[in-house]
Amino acid sequence: MTQVSLPYGHSTLPLQVPDENLAGVYRPLTLPVVEDLDAEVSWALSHPIGTLPLPRIVRPGERVVILADDHTRSTPAHQILPLLLEELHRSGIPPSDIAILITHGTHRASTEEEVRRKVGDGVYGQYRILQHDCTDEANHLYVGLTSRGTPVWVNRAVLEADRRIGIGHIGPSPYAGYSGGGKLVLPGAASLDTINANHSLVPLGFRCPGRLDLPCRLDIDEAAAMVGLDFVVDVVLSWDERVVGVFAGSPDLVFRAGVALARRVYEVPCSPVDIAVTSAYPYDIDLYQAVRAVEYADAVVRPGGSILLVAACPEGIGGDDFYHLMADSEKRPEDFLKDVVRRNGPVTFSVLGYALARIRAEKHLHILTDGVPAPVLEAMGFYPVSSLQEGLDALLKEHGPGARVAVFPAGAATIPVPEGYR
Repeated sequence: MTQVSLPYGHSTLPLQVPDENLAGVYRPLTLPVVEDLDAEVSWALSHPIGTLPLPRIVRPGERVVILADDHTRSTPAHQILPLLLEELHRSGIPPSDIAILITHGTHRASTEEEVRRKVGDGVYGQYRILQHDCTDEANHLYVGLTSRGTPVWVNRAVLEADRRIGIGHIGPSPYAGYSGGGKLVLPGAASLDTINANHSLVPLGFRCPGRLDLPCRLDIDEAAAMVGLDFVVDVVLSWDERVVGVFAGSPDLVFRAGVALARRVYEVPCSPVDIAVTSAYPYDIDLYQAVRAVEYADAVVRPGGSILLVAACPEGIGGDDFYHLMADSEKRPEDFLKDVVRRNGPVTFSVLGYALARIRAEKHLHILTDGVPAPVLEAMGFYPVSSLQEGLDALLKEHGPGARVAVFPAGAATIPVPEGYR
């Protein structure tokens, strides 16, 4: 019997798996952690990839906007920002000419405490900090049309600045292969209409985890190039959200270098299994975020198999619209595509509904959570379990003595790579 611990909220849950059933415990690769982050960021800033150092890019009198990801991401912006701001000040840019934009995409606005944690005490209150609202149409300016037909509207603070700098992280993204690079612009600082148009491309990349040639990702990169980021600082995080790499410079080259490292961290070879037990950590704040672990586990679970999602979901479902979409038991996968085309509700929810509907049509979805009531989960197509061990034991009984089980302690940040996938 093999014992495994799975993250659950701020604690862990034990699980025992019979050795004869265990295909493997699949975790991201553990790489050496950056011990002195300040020194690493300083080195990256002074040795940028594909650009001049910041003091040779910005000029006194120019207005600078810094795009940073939001409270749902663990990028240590509070440690990066002070060093980045020092570079700008040495270039003759005063605090009054700098704005920091929290790029929420379609996420909710951060609380004041979340903003303070993101930017750090030394920055909070000393600089102009803005929060992007994708629904504020008056605050967006039109940039143009991508080759895939996405009309690009972006927060005017980004477009009216003379220089645009980004701070983000490169990690698994179910719909864009990997985060980082241009995602700070789209969806980060884009209008809802732009995000909807871009996300309507997501179904074309269904069951293609970790790929960078997906239409949605290519559209993001094109839109970001139209806006023009001058400089980015991207980190690669370990599965437990510690920095293992820092890259600065040209958005395209930084993304390419960061993804090469991120693939080593997050992608794991895995053979097909009957049962996947997957923790949504570190994206378990709500069910909407947590289901990315289901999308990744789906890549290696055979048709007719089962996925047991473990997610605390302290903020519940993640939106009434998401609940109403998933609770409609009559909806088929193609019905979600109609919602996408007709803009019937948020497209981000509809494309996720499409993926989950296709997965539910072939596999059984089970869940352990304290954050969503059982009747709500059942209405959304999940079978609640009372405990992790009882849930697995029941699935082993259902699938028979030869059932193969894969365990993903960080399932939302683990990309299983089936044999022959690449």
